[in-house]
Amino acid sequence: MHYSLFKSYLQPAEAKEIRKTLFAMALPAIGENVLQMLLGISDTAFLGHYDWRIMTAVGTANQVVFIFQAVLVALSTGSMVLISNSIGAGNRERVNSIAWHAVYLSVAAGVVLSLGSLFSGQLLGLFFPSSDAFMQSNGSQYLGTIMAGFPAMSIMIVLGATLRGSGDTRSPMIVAAVANVLNVFLDYAMIYGKFGFPEMGAFGAALATVLSRIVGSAIILLLLFKNSKISMSRKPARLSRWMTREIFSIGLPTSIENLGFSTGVLVFANILFIAGPQAYAAHRIGIQVESLSFMPAWGMGVAITAMVGIYNGANERRKAIGSVRQGWLIALLISSIIGTTITIFPDLFISIFTNESSIVEAGRLPVRIIGLFQVVMGTDYAVTGALRGMGDTSFPMKSSLVAMWFIRLPVGFLLVKYFNMGLLGAWIGMMSDMAFRTFLKFRRFYSGKWEKTADAIQSRSKNLIDNESN
Repeated sequence: MHYSLFKSYLQPAEAKEIRKTLFAMALPAIGENVLQMLLGISDTAFLGHYDWRIMTAVGTANQVVFIFQAVLVALSTGSMVLISNSIGAGNRERVNSIAWHAVYLSVAAGVVLSLGSLFSGQLLGLFFPSSDAFMQSNGSQYLGTIMAGFPAMSIMIVLGATLRGSGDTRSPMIVAAVANVLNVFLDYAMIYGKFGFPEMGAFGAALATVLSRIVGSAIILLLLFKNSKISMSRKPARLSRWMTREIFSIGLPTSIENLGFSTGVLVFANILFIAGPQAYAAHRIGIQVESLSFMPAWGMGVAITAMVGIYNGANERRKAIGSVRQGWLIALLISSIIGTTITIFPDLFISIFTNESSIVEAGRLPVRIIGLFQVVMGTDYAVTGALRGMGDTSFPMKSSLVAMWFIRLPVGFLLVKYFNMGLLGAWIGMMSDMAFRTFLKFRRFYSGKWEKTADAIQSRSKNLIDNESN
């Protein structure tokens, strides 16, 4: 059966109610992710005005962090999809088990990943073979500190996704707000040496972020236990290999997608270095503006995933598809407004990160390109959210990896290396990637080939939680 985003599957009253619910879920999710991004962006912004070379090194260090975050993406996606479908099916026992497993697995993953801090210098050198000793030293120091704080990051990411799966997008936003306010204060104090703190530069930025996440992780644990839809038992649920496998089986494709994408971004960064360090600095600013610009579309994608999962668990396919269309229309409207603003006023966004005139000049190009592609990005997040809510996490993985490794990297390399197109050539490759994977996901949604996966997820959501004896 084919499904179209251009067709309404809802009665007017249903569409109005779903739009209202989507907004109620998306707005806190948008706020949360903006604030989560600001945990990293505030580092970039403060360091950009402190020393642009340190900003560049820290930006690359964060790309290494994103590679290791792939494990957390598996846990967060699996927990979110299973929680939403189980709540839709009304299976309270299963919901409780999934939530407890999210706690167990987030702590375990964070501790294991934190061991990478012992090899921060080698890791940065592997992905960022710069001859600049100053940049290497600062980047390694930042990376090691951030990785040591992985347990707190893991708890915030995985348990935040678990709450969002229940439809509670407000609690993760509150946690992100508290952590972000603390991080901004500590960034200023520790980077520049204010309020009695010593001037610590890159290390200060990393330490501020870790301390903020520790506070955030404690708060989100408390809010998870207070969530009425999840209703976690005070007695810990038994650790189940079957439930662990199910969480990973749902989330693993998204994890592989993020791992392949983050690795590709690092390779792409080395392509940018062919054009020179200032071109790369302008590229990093473009990426930061992009990260802010897609927040509304990302938030709507999160809302779509949760709502589609709940309707799928309740076996209401028509409403699930109708909610995708409504979310997509909202995403298009907001993305159009944002895109127009960014295209007309690029300097307004660039000035957040640097006042270096040469970098501001170079940064206008990628920022304007971002503005022109906002509608494409809005469509991508809406359709990806729909597929994930149905449990079809493997196709977004495949399409993203194909687009990154067979479109972005070869096109960008050819245009930069052999056509001397510099930053423009790299970003032509980047936007070609984005357009191609959006087209593939759009076709997948239309084809209905995700139905078997959605039916299987819906069926399992009604079963008892412990199938290990079956």
